[in-house]
Amino acid sequence: MVKVIPIECKFGPISAWAYYIDAPEPALVDTGVASSAIGAIEPTLAEHGVKMEDIRWILLTHGHVDHLGGARAVWERTGQRAEIVIPKKDADLLRNRNTHITDYKQLQGKFVDPELHEKHISMMLNDISEDLEPTLEVVDGDQISLGGDVSITVVETPGHSIGSVTFVLDGLNWAFAADAVQMYGGERSGIPTIEYPTLYRKSVQHLLKVVRPKRLYLGHPFRNARDEVVIPQLEGDAVSAALQESLDMDARLAGIVKRHLSENQEKPANSDGLYGPFGSIAEEIGYTGDPRNLPCAFFVTMNGYQKELK
Repeated sequence: MVKVIPIECKFGPISAWAYYIDAPEPALVDTGVASSAIGAIEPTLAEHGVKMEDIRWILLTHGHVDHLGGARAVWERTGQRAEIVIPKKDADLLRNRNTHITDYKQLQGKFVDPELHEKHISMMLNDISEDLEPTLEVVDGDQISLGGDVSITVVETPGHSIGSVTFVLDGLNWAFAADAVQMYGGERSGIPTIEYPTLYRKSVQHLLKVVRPKRLYLGHPFRNARDEVVIPQLEGDAVSAALQESLDMDARLAGIVKRHLSENQEKPANSDGLYGPFGSIAEEIGYTGDPRNLPCAFFVTMNGYQKELK
């Protein structure tokens, strides 16, 4: 039986989860930020008698800082022997750290005071190890052998990012979806982080109706419809519940954003407040977070739904 070791990678007030798959050729799914290799991954594995040099595969679900930031540091700790796998559409975020700056300026950066840009960019670059060339860029349907009879299949699940994938353990049907499933939003953010809503709902529907995982490994603790924080390792009925709640929250947000932005078509929306042109939406959904913090789920998600309407 394949064993999975969940690893909580804390940085500041946030936690991202990585997962060690104990296969003949062991794999690590996601890597946290640059400090996670020594601060979280190595000591957690040591508790289970696992050495970093044992890792043969580094599987990155997508290109965001809190999931690939530690890739170079982890790879170095494996003796530079591990194979590095990333979705093809997010690969540039691994090989070129400056791509994160471009993405930032096109998303949250559009809505926050330019005086914050330098601070935010410095924080991002601090959390990313040096540039790293991937060994393998994967697309939907690709299969990777982890030795013996253990293999994973790549399922493209874009939406949270353009390239997000879910790694599914064949036979067991355990799905490592990371942030492709957002439920009602992160423990602290209170709102899902969705860059591409149309793709997001198609991805979640595919997981719910086609993949139908028996276990679901997520990238963070997310909130459910009752505003309870859910542990990011789910199985049984909790899997389908998380997927359905993700669709329900998407439908709610899409409806609210469409109504508010349609009402404001005849007159310019107020963009002077804390929540920019989305102040009325924040009020209706009860969002009280500070969008000047990084990362900012609110502005990223509002930008996604706004673009979907165009």
